[in-house]
Amino acid sequence: MPYLKVDDAHFYYEVHGRGTPILFFHPPVMGIETFQYQRALAEEYQLIFLDLTDSGRSAKRAPQTSVTDFATLAHSLIKKLNVTSVIVCGYSNGGSTAQEFALLYPEVTKGVILIGGFPEVSSLLLEKEFDLGIWAAKNGLMNLFSFVLPTAHFRSEKDRKKMEFFIRRGDAVTLQKIYEQGKRYASTDRLKQITVPVLLIYGKRDAVAPLYTLMFYAELKELDVVFVEGVAHQVPTKRPGQCNVIIDSWIKRKIERV
Repeated sequence: MPYLKVDDAHFYYEVHGRGTPILFFHPPVMGIETFQYQRALAEEYQLIFLDLTDSGRSAKRAPQTSVTDFATLAHSLIKKLNVTSVIVCGYSNGGSTAQEFALLYPEVTKGVILIGGFPEVSSLLLEKEFDLGIWAAKNGLMNLFSFVLPTAHFRSEKDRKKMEFFIRRGDAVTLQKIYEQGKRYASTDRLKQITVPVLLIYGKRDAVAPLYTLMFYAELKELDVVFVEGVAHQVPTKRPGQCNVIIDSWIKRKIERV
């Protein structure tokens, strides 16, 4: 299995397909299984998936726990793969890593896709979700994470079990650090520095979408926003076909036409 080695830690990754590279960022502890339905995009694009700290097959205890750390890890990976430019795609809290990657490495960023993304944790609902994650991790409730996250994202028992398997092996102490640092992350005052095209995808039932859509609109130069019917936050897994079509059409229209 392919691994990126950084210091004494190993980070699992996968590469599928050919074409314009898309680098995916998952939320804490969920791993690359988050994007299993996006693998269909490999028919058109090169897909790069990376299990970050305490996720999937990667190191469970490693010093890389901040959003900046994750962006740096991803940059090391694309250098290893000799990829010169990428579109970054982050889901939920993974969107913070996508934003930070674009801010730190503008020379290799072709576009940014945020699915249920936010520039800061400023809504009461989102703040409470992070607080719940911090509390559960602090109390070592990995079984709770392994039940709640797969159940919220997958209808298929097989797919739920696959994610559950990896989450159960997570390290609660490390996960707490990841949640705490993710809660503190903010890109709002730097968003104007992102000059490449940005795509926001939200479920129409996502309660935080109106607030964060306005915040992104106020700061970004080239922005497209798409709302997906019949779903709240879990667009990649609950509406994968629509999600993939939106991504594909946006890339063809905004990135590959240039």
